[in-house]
Amino acid sequence: MILADENLNFRFISDLREAGYEVLSVYEQFRGISDTSVVTMAMQEKAVLITEDKDFGELVFAHKIARLTIVFLRYNKIDIDEIRALLLTVIEKYVTQDSNYFITIARGRIRVTEL
Repeated sequence: MILADENLNFRFISDLREAGYEVLSVYEQFRGISDTSVVTMAMQEKAVLITEDKDFGELVFAHKIARLTIVFLRYNKIDIDEIRALLLTVIEKYVTQDSNYFITIARGRIRVTEL
């Protein structure tokens, strides 16, 4: 399962759903919950969390949270189509992994850090 953070552009959610992934959207169902609640939900559901919020990096690295995979998207609007394609590639590769990662997707690159 994939958990889409509240700030995630709906194009990403649509792409993932069209590709056959089950996507739970914080915006659609849990609007306004805290970042720590989002992390807790992702861990309970064993979901990959996708976000555009850099605060999740702090939650993971400063607070030593390592029981989930987070995909952090960094892009300019002009690059959204490239990021959409990279996201689908990343999800295909990492959604079924038993390890946990912090993955940053930016224009022209993917950085994977095992947690």
